[in-house]
Amino acid sequence: MHRRLKDYEGIVGEKELQKIRNEASALSEKHLAHVNSTYYGGGVAEILSSIVILMNDLGIRTGWRLLKGSPDFFTVTKKFHDGLQGKKIHLTEQKKKVFMDINEMNHHLCHLEGHDAVMVHDPQPLPLINFYSRKQPWTWKPLPLMVGLDAFPKKQPWIWRCHIDISKPYSPLWNYLKDFITKYDAMIVSAEKFKKKLPMPQHIIPPSIDPLSIKNMEISKSKIKKYLDKFGIPDDKPLIAQISRFDSWKDPMGVIDVYCKVRKKADCNLVLLGNFATDDPEGSKVYQKVLERAKKERGIYAIAFESQILVNSVQRASDVVIQKSLKEGFGLTVSEALWKGTPVVASNVGGIPLQVINGKTGYLVNNIAQCADRVLHLLKNPEKAKEMGQAGKEHVKKNFLVTRHLLDYIRVFKKTLKESNAMRGRVSSVRKNVSSSFLQGLSNLSEIMSEISKG
Repeated sequence: MHRRLKDYEGIVGEKELQKIRNEASALSEKHLAHVNSTYYGGGVAEILSSIVILMNDLGIRTGWRLLKGSPDFFTVTKKFHDGLQGKKIHLTEQKKKVFMDINEMNHHLCHLEGHDAVMVHDPQPLPLINFYSRKQPWTWKPLPLMVGLDAFPKKQPWIWRCHIDISKPYSPLWNYLKDFITKYDAMIVSAEKFKKKLPMPQHIIPPSIDPLSIKNMEISKSKIKKYLDKFGIPDDKPLIAQISRFDSWKDPMGVIDVYCKVRKKADCNLVLLGNFATDDPEGSKVYQKVLERAKKERGIYAIAFESQILVNSVQRASDVVIQKSLKEGFGLTVSEALWKGTPVVASNVGGIPLQVINGKTGYLVNNIAQCADRVLHLLKNPEKAKEMGQAGKEHVKKNFLVTRHLLDYIRVFKKTLKESNAMRGRVSSVRKNVSSSFLQGLSNLSEIMSEISKG
């Protein structure tokens, strides 16, 4: 049975839930849609799995469309993802064609015309906006001028939600994608540092975790042990873990380097647990490299398996969780670990500093040596680790739960729809004035022609 908003009362309180209901009431007759490129394997899909259900529970008709791609398409969009995070890529006309062709095909599959507003997630479906008329506001046409604006349909606002670190994108790629981005009515990023010089309103909305999902719900110590045993993870030594999809941006090799430094001074084990997103064709290659490296070291458990209960168990069993990303839009696994009371040592990049308050909920680091030193410090000071973990859970409760995220999305949809309607209202006023003047002019002309004919 799917969750309902009322299920979160015990976590965030009735007052917060009522605030959400009050804000949502204005959208009760609206039909909204989210569009992304994968149904599992990444943070976007996890967020939408909760957000879309809760929006519908609030009486807001909300759909979720998936972009149907091909291996070539996802190879291209993975390179675009890398380029947006600053990596130099070879941007060819063929790559652009693959990008556009798949989006054009999906235009015939998604049928977004009847929605009041659309939110597109990340770069994969970005060009979809090109293939919808969106019922643009009035431009000079004599017949609509005479019949009035009411005969002319309203504009359908589109919002681009970017979940990745675009602070320093590869310029040729950014210039190409910007032509699509500027057609949107609003844009959402996860942190202030990701905002760009663009003509549309930009909103800052950090991602969130669902505290009632299988991945984040409370589980017993016996269940934790059951799943550790099932996957051959021993619990006789301190445990370090990084839970992330297998992606070079997550720097799993760097995590192994950290572990090797730590193990010289503290006997421990390392778990690298991850999966492959359906829109990332490089994940299996990264995992194979991790396996080859892990075989050369003892105490490393590299697991590629999609299991929310296993993630939950490992994050709760770990003494320290690492997130050694090279770039990171947000890094949901940081909030997941903190929610479970586990301190985090993480790279000082992207959206991670929103979650890790250095010295309070964990440590922010800039290189392998710093990371190893901070991990070692927490392993040798378990009381400090416990204190940080407790502070981390409270920080996540206040800032990064799905209920806050839901409220933010509702407010952005309301604001964007209001601005779109305001534009229509301004156009309506202009049109009525012009229409009245035009008709008065025709009347005056008729009178003049009548006088001439009499003469």
